[in-house]
Amino acid sequence: MNQLQAPPQSSRPPSFLSQLRALRRNGIAEDPVKLRALLADCTDPIDLDAAGGLLASEKVRTELVKVNGIRQQRIAILGSSTLDTLPNLLTAMTVRDGMLADFATTDFNQWRLEVMSGAPTLAPFEPRITACLLDEEVVFDSVTQPHNVAEIEQSCTDFARELADWTERCRGLTGGLIVLSTIPLSARRSGHVIDYAGKARLSAAWSAMNTQILALASQIDGVIVLDAGPLAEVAGGSAASDRMRLAAGHAFSPEFLQAYAEEITAIARADLGLAKKALALDLDNTLWGGVVGDAGVGALALGRAWPGAPHRELQVLAKSYAAQGVILTVCSKNDDNVARDALSSHPEMVLADADLSLVTANWDPKAQNLKAQAKTLNIGTDAFVFMDDHPVERGAMRTFLPEVQTVEVGSEAATYASTLAAKGAFNLIKLTQEDRDRSELYRAQAARAEASASLSLEDYLTSLDSRLTLEPISDLNAVRITQLFGKTNQFNLTGRRFSESELRAGGAIRTYGARLADRFGDNGLISAITLTDGNDGTAQITNAVLSCRVFSRGVEEALMSLILTDAKARGLSAVTGTYVPSAKNGRCEPFFADMGFAPDGEAWRHDLTEILQVPHWIDATNAMGGNDAD
Repeated sequence: MNQLQAPPQSSRPPSFLSQLRALRRNGIAEDPVKLRALLADCTDPIDLDAAGGLLASEKVRTELVKVNGIRQQRIAILGSSTLDTLPNLLTAMTVRDGMLADFATTDFNQWRLEVMSGAPTLAPFEPRITACLLDEEVVFDSVTQPHNVAEIEQSCTDFARELADWTERCRGLTGGLIVLSTIPLSARRSGHVIDYAGKARLSAAWSAMNTQILALASQIDGVIVLDAGPLAEVAGGSAASDRMRLAAGHAFSPEFLQAYAEEITAIARADLGLAKKALALDLDNTLWGGVVGDAGVGALALGRAWPGAPHRELQVLAKSYAAQGVILTVCSKNDDNVARDALSSHPEMVLADADLSLVTANWDPKAQNLKAQAKTLNIGTDAFVFMDDHPVERGAMRTFLPEVQTVEVGSEAATYASTLAAKGAFNLIKLTQEDRDRSELYRAQAARAEASASLSLEDYLTSLDSRLTLEPISDLNAVRITQLFGKTNQFNLTGRRFSESELRAGGAIRTYGARLADRFGDNGLISAITLTDGNDGTAQITNAVLSCRVFSRGVEEALMSLILTDAKARGLSAVTGTYVPSAKNGRCEPFFADMGFAPDGEAWRHDLTEILQVPHWIDATNAMGGNDAD
């Protein structure tokens, strides 16, 4: 080759950042789906940091605000070390997951002073989430002899007490969720103690302190405590390099901050009701090893021994999810009878029929099948996580249904369960009994859909034997009612979300929950409504939400009949309300007109003269202490 000849052009695909810059030049809002897909493929903390910086510009944020369906979030970040990359990481991750976050931060190591001085930065910001990430120096700052175990023990005890007081005050000032984490102990610090008995005492004191920190999650309302141990495992360690620690005040590695940011993003999703609800699983070489149509049931790799152990581990994880309310479905390219035979007859199968809400095994495109599953279950495709061993199937799902969270797995089946668990896609702020019962509820939903196929709509609704009960907020339902306001998006009249303390304030505020049961089972608490009584003898519907799984059954009419009848029984003259449109609540627009309300300026008003009747196929009961609706 002539030395003066130009080298051939590289055939390598454009880098992540070059693709992101191209999207930014062309206008982010022009292709938000491609943006989210691009961010979903990025796993490098340095690239995510850079991406967050690019997305944080005012121009890009103005474009993102206009994207249909993106949700606003407010996150405050406090810490005892340099955390300058954390807002960028969180920006990239929240945009990837359909959120646009605003951030409030304080100066270096000002976490104590900010709260003790009345939160002058945080209080006006009104964060929904305040994340406070502390390192070991918060304990050792008050230790004069770092080898003196007794002194360290006392500092651990004092700090646990101080953090509890700080958390109480921070919660009172900000009102949102407070996210703490346990504090890793470095080998550098424990290395100051040279006798093994002393090392054991130091570890015990440190563990006791972290145990007390973890206990704050159950002692103080609205507090979440992350365990730094699993985060460090995912990140391959927690500590920053010695150079970055000494030169720039970094306590944590980029990989650890990435894992931490993923947890904060999961909390932000759950806070807005965006946690995933369903897991769609492939069969061949995913739930079991081998291709059942070729090898037969007896030749499948599944069990406690290798090579079946990885597939069993994945099934055990999926079963744990199902027990906590995650909807499990099968989405497989297979003959239906072959797939079902393997699921029911293999002796090492962990997942049983009772764990699976739907089994779809055919030769249609999986994106098409998953859309059909979403329709049957009456949930959005954006509620799904999809797991498949085949890269072509994963690529097709990302292309045709980018809102589905497709789990990227490698060729090694041994990593499947760990990869899925690390995603935290289903994480909730607090698990309720209704969450635990969700799998059964959606299996019943699938049975209802099947039963409706051969009846007229009214005959079908009558056959359901539906029973609706309106009840007041109480210790037994407060968490679920709060969760309904936080998670419900499609039927959400105003978008107002409330803390549990707001809903239980009493006085002029009246909070209702509604339960629905039918011949297929108990749907649990499916609706929440908050009214505020005025001084003029009227009440305003502050917000009303309804679970999507009971749409189109006359529940809305029955519920409003109970509410309006209860208001009339309390001597009120009218009930008013407003509809505030959002990207997902378009079905609510005709609600007030359909319920008999009349326009009243920008609001709606019902004078409680002619209250609509409960549909004849629903048995409606008012357990508020008032009268049943007719």
